[in-house]
Amino acid sequence: MAIDQKKTVLFLPAWYPNRTHLSVGSFVRSHAEAINTKLKVDVLLVFGDESLEKLFDFQQTNVNGIDTYIQYFKKPKSTGAIAQFVKASLYVIGQFYGYFLYRKQQPKPAFFHVHVLTRAAILPLVLNFFSKTTYYITEHWSRYLPADNSYQGWLRKLVTKQVVKKASGITAVSENLKLNMLRHGLAHPNFKVISNVTKPIFFNGYRSKESLPIQFVHVSNFAACKNVKGILEAVQLLNSKGCSFSLKMVGSGEEYEAAKIITEQLGLTNVTFTGFIYGTAVVEAMTNASAIILFSDYENQPVVITEALSLGVPVIATSVGGIPEMINQSNGILIAANDVEALAAAMLAVASGEIKFDSEVIKADALQKFHPSVVANQFLDFYRLGGAEI
Repeated sequence: MAIDQKKTVLFLPAWYPNRTHLSVGSFVRSHAEAINTKLKVDVLLVFGDESLEKLFDFQQTNVNGIDTYIQYFKKPKSTGAIAQFVKASLYVIGQFYGYFLYRKQQPKPAFFHVHVLTRAAILPLVLNFFSKTTYYITEHWSRYLPADNSYQGWLRKLVTKQVVKKASGITAVSENLKLNMLRHGLAHPNFKVISNVTKPIFFNGYRSKESLPIQFVHVSNFAACKNVKGILEAVQLLNSKGCSFSLKMVGSGEEYEAAKIITEQLGLTNVTFTGFIYGTAVVEAMTNASAIILFSDYENQPVVITEALSLGVPVIATSVGGIPEMINQSNGILIAANDVEALAAAMLAVASGEIKFDSEVIKADALQKFHPSVVANQFLDFYRLGGAEI
């Protein structure tokens, strides 16, 4: 069946890059860009901004071919119960007001695609009560996992189950996430696993054929669950054994400054920090790494792993969440969470050449799983199974 390029899917993400958070939800944008090669994708984001002087601020941009509409609202600076109620209320009001402003410029979309439950799904859920409104869901959040366990509250669970029930389909980015959502009673007859997507620039990366110094790279948002402290302790352990290597820390976030302080306290002169970078700068930082390191306490399907594999770079990561679905003996090493000695041993095995990987094999396998065209076609099939006429 030919694709009708006039059909529009409106993304309603809870997380998406914006003027206050440049990298949040970048994996959702990658999904949007992939699907936009097949259908027209618009994005409507509602996001709180503490610095906003007025109650609402509606902005329109076009980023990488995606018409992006962002309804900022004045986010309360306090964190008490009343402030949280105000924040939630402003979000919902902002979503309906933002959709009203969007519709003043654009016709009604063929269907909606919610990314990350639950608040972002309120608009299509309400519209569904008054008219036949089709919407799909993609979940990325680790809150359903026992290690995170932040999917709490009877009202949240009641609304979430209703949202899932009325949807035309739901996807998760890993089998592990799907399993844990089912464990919470979030079942649907059209429930698929569709991977995160790797941006094309990562498939174009070229790894040097020359023998290079051993360098490990860590890329993350430096959240507490990334256990950056544990990585630095593994570096200290390897240094004490006389191993020659370096570690590049890429990104920024809540534990970034603390990580720099720990590095100084431990006297780790072979560790450098780049801060937040994006695009080709990330590709350059990762391309010739001996391995990418991820030492997380819990995860779903980390985009940094799909990016590394697409570059042909092996990965050393903890065996948590959806990571074991991605990493095997051909493309990396799995270790137990919070086992610093195991991390150091894996790094030493790579640095010494005891364990070697074929970058071309890694890259070819990733091409079949994470390329935008592959993921886009999977979404088209998913939409059709839900009844969308595309």
